[in-house]
Amino acid sequence: MKKRVKISPIVFLLMIIIPTLYLESSYLESLYNTEPLLIGQESENESEPAMAESDQKKESLSFELDERLINKEVIDGYLVETYREYELYKNQSGKVLKVVPTSNYNYIRYKIYN
Repeated sequence: MKKRVKISPIVFLLMIIIPTLYLESSYLESLYNTEPLLIGQESENESEPAMAESDQKKESLSFELDERLINKEVIDGYLVETYREYELYKNQSGKVLKVVPTSNYNYIRYKIYN
C-alpha cells in the first residue's frame, strides 16, 4: 500500500509565502539602490559634465508660488473666482525677475443671497 503524505494548510502557505517574500525583498532592494536616470542620460560615474561652468558669478534666484485672481463671474447664483498659480523668481534683493504661469487653477465659489 502506498502511504499518503498530508500537508497541513499552514505548512503549504509557508512554502508559498517564504519564497515570495524573499524574491520581493530582493526586488525592492534593487529598486531602492539604483540611481534614477532620464532617457538619454548617463550615470554620473560614467560621464563628464556636458557644459563647462562659466567664470561669471551666477546670481542665485529664490522661487515662490503665488496665486492671482484672474476672473470673477456669476454662475447659477454663485460668484465664482478663478485663481491661477504663478512661479515667481526673485533675486536676493527681492526684485521679481521672472513670472511663469503654471497650469494649476483654483476655483472658489460663493453663494449670492438676495
